[in-house]
Amino acid sequence: MREFLRTLGHRLATLFQRRRLENDLDEELRSHLDMAIETNLLKGMSQKDARHEALRNFGGFEQTKEAYRQASGTHLLESTWQDVRYALRMLRRFPGFTAVAVVTLALGIGANTAIFSVVNGVLLRPLPYANADRLVIVKELLPKIGPQPLGVSAPDISLIQKFSHGFESVAGFRVWTYELSGKAEPERVAANRITADLFSTLGAQPMMGRTFVAAEEQPGHQVAILSYSLWQRRFGADPNIVGQKLILDREPYVVVGVMPQSFLFPLAGMSQGPPADLWIPLALTKSELDDFGDNFSFGVVAKLKPGVSLTQSNADLQLVSQDILRMYDQWARDAHFSLGDFRLSVLSRPLTEEVRGPVKSPLLLLLGAVAFVLLIACVNVASLLLARAAGRQKEIAVRLAMGAGRTRLLRQLLVEGAILALAGGALGLFVAVWIQESLSAVMPASIPRFHPMELDAPVVLLTLFLIVATALVFGALPAFFSLRINLSDSLKKTGRSSSVGPDHQRIRATLVVVEVALSVTLLIGAGLLLRSFQRMLDTNPGFRPEHVLTASIDLPSTEYNSPEKVAAFYKQLIDRLRHMPGSIASGASTDLPLQGGWTHAFTLENDQPPPGTDFNLCFHSVIYGDYLQTMGIHLLRGRYFTDDDGPKSSRALIISESLAKKYWPGQDPLGKRLKWGPPESSDPWLTIVGIVGDVKQGPLDTPTIPHSYEPYLQLGGDVSWLRVAVRGEGDPANLAASLRATVRSMDSQLALGSVDTMQEVISRSTAGRRFNLFLVGSFATLALVLAAIGIYGVLAYSVTQRTHEIGVRIALGARGAEVVSLVLGNGLRLTITGFVLGVVGAFCLTRFLQGFLYQVRASDPSTFVGVFLILGVVTVAASYIPARRAMRVDPLVALKYE
Repeated sequence: MREFLRTLGHRLATLFQRRRLENDLDEELRSHLDMAIETNLLKGMSQKDARHEALRNFGGFEQTKEAYRQASGTHLLESTWQDVRYALRMLRRFPGFTAVAVVTLALGIGANTAIFSVVNGVLLRPLPYANADRLVIVKELLPKIGPQPLGVSAPDISLIQKFSHGFESVAGFRVWTYELSGKAEPERVAANRITADLFSTLGAQPMMGRTFVAAEEQPGHQVAILSYSLWQRRFGADPNIVGQKLILDREPYVVVGVMPQSFLFPLAGMSQGPPADLWIPLALTKSELDDFGDNFSFGVVAKLKPGVSLTQSNADLQLVSQDILRMYDQWARDAHFSLGDFRLSVLSRPLTEEVRGPVKSPLLLLLGAVAFVLLIACVNVASLLLARAAGRQKEIAVRLAMGAGRTRLLRQLLVEGAILALAGGALGLFVAVWIQESLSAVMPASIPRFHPMELDAPVVLLTLFLIVATALVFGALPAFFSLRINLSDSLKKTGRSSSVGPDHQRIRATLVVVEVALSVTLLIGAGLLLRSFQRMLDTNPGFRPEHVLTASIDLPSTEYNSPEKVAAFYKQLIDRLRHMPGSIASGASTDLPLQGGWTHAFTLENDQPPPGTDFNLCFHSVIYGDYLQTMGIHLLRGRYFTDDDGPKSSRALIISESLAKKYWPGQDPLGKRLKWGPPESSDPWLTIVGIVGDVKQGPLDTPTIPHSYEPYLQLGGDVSWLRVAVRGEGDPANLAASLRATVRSMDSQLALGSVDTMQEVISRSTAGRRFNLFLVGSFATLALVLAAIGIYGVLAYSVTQRTHEIGVRIALGARGAEVVSLVLGNGLRLTITGFVLGVVGAFCLTRFLQGFLYQVRASDPSTFVGVFLILGVVTVAASYIPARRAMRVDPLVALKYE
């Protein structure tokens, strides 16, 4: 073994020594042959004779050529290693160029890697459930209510489970909240009421304990399963949590299990709330089971049987729809009224589509934007390499004259590009991590994050692909251009570098035009999104959000077990809020603007709708106190509610302006009456006493829906959950402590939920558009900066190449302004050409943006003009330094310039 190691060491030392000698020979040959060839060319020899004469002086043409080839490395591995070392030496000699190229590529590769990690986590990776491709979400469609599918009514869950044949399992759920109290501070937590087979349908197993059993679906079984995050946050990751009790809505529940960290349900897209902190059995109440054809707020998730397609499943669900309608008809006959032509359809759609559908287009838009940035970065670096290639023409010519093959030199130049790409890719990974952290802070809740944004195998593979692709894209053109030289002309020129012809300048100008065109397309897209966002913010929401603080209150039924107790609590609360320090007005409602609400069907007095017509529908809110005044909802006619609008008075109603115009066009709706439900309904008639302005119930870019308001006192405490609102004098956040103290003084265990200002509510409603605008705008700005760098580089190089010409012009009497206009004219010509091409590209691509725009056309002229003006300013700024340099050229120096 010792002898073997000694022999191996000797061979390695010999190899290293030989390589060092070969490198020395390479440098020596290159230096001496370079000088000899230049000397012979200056003597008037032809290129061929100059090379042969120089080589003969080194001991013969064939012998020296062979020696040079050996010194360059005859084996591919050795020659490649020499190419790498030479490339590193050349890049080290020009640190400024290397730094700019690497940083430019790092920004492009890093942005693409970061956005792809989001796309990979949200769109490409499977949902965090077993057999996710077989999971579907089941919904119900009521044509009379609208074209969009709804959730499922509570009685229909058991009917779908009973009559469907295409599903292996069917599970129901409903989003809920609970007051969690006990040793720590009370808080409201997001919860899900679920059927026992939900976890098995999703293929999820608890980390600790067990899941629910079928018997626990009946009322009276108070058990709970915790999420991993709640177990960590609230219970300190207690390993003995199973079997312990927790207090939900003032009642004890036994913890039977804890789900793993990877389990999240429901995901964004399946519900408007966040993933649940805990789960309890669904345990439908009698009132929920009797709620036929109403309250479609339940969800159903099912697993297809093996071999059953979605088409087959939906065909089976059409038969289930008929079974449900027969049950509805029987219920209606028992209630002594007819359903008429009431229609209902049950349908299913893939769970992946339900979760990813709303965010697919925005994420693909962002991926396309960063792809543009990477392409611009590649074009920019290619332009830099072209400029550097012009300065290396003498070097390339000498190496070709010495006998180096063009293939070898091409490989050498491509290796330099590959090293730049590798360095840019390595730095780009750090840029990607930084961008990911920034995205986590601004990413809206509507984008599901069931997988962490991480640099996993697909993301790393993409980065490697980008490195290879960028090396080929920006390395090939300069490499091929560098080898298209005339050896005789290049070697005859004196100096260290050679001037270049018009082809080189045209290629660099073309690259800059491409940069500008790509930047214009991105800028126009960002400008359209900005205009759309401004239009949305300028939309009148129908209320005044400034200085308003809101919070949700849900009274636990165990403590507030009668309508009288509920009504007494809210009466006392509103009275105290009216006198709270800093409070100007206060009230409460079952919902807030921009956050949806109840949808009620109603019947107009003396107006029997003809058969086959849609239901009369409107959003409906139950309000208390001075809610409309607190929100700044303007009264148009009539009056607001007062404390006299109670259970013993005639039933009053306030409607929105759009509802009045739709159902009483050209009439005065005051004094008109309507009632909830169909004409057969036994609900009392309500008299319209006021008309208020329209309020947005959903995001600002959604249509306004007719709205009605009913006084809380008329219902006598039937509603136990309300959203309180307080208008203050200054910053509404300052009222939060007083609001909590007021509620705590009435009930020390009651937890407030969702304490927000109305400005925060608006901000959340616009988060998706703001996220898209922020990223596309950032990428467009980066593209503009890269384009400015490209314009500056071309003009600066042009000034350098035309120094002699500029000197002649100045010597002949040209003024400084004329020289500046010459340089600026070149820059503006590039910009205008790129702008025209970019506009053409924008017209082709912005049609994909139409779905993201609000009250703005894809051909909005003000956006195009604004982008042109921005480009003009950037072009002037990028041209300023080269223009000043040209203006200050000394004619005496310029006339001697090579």
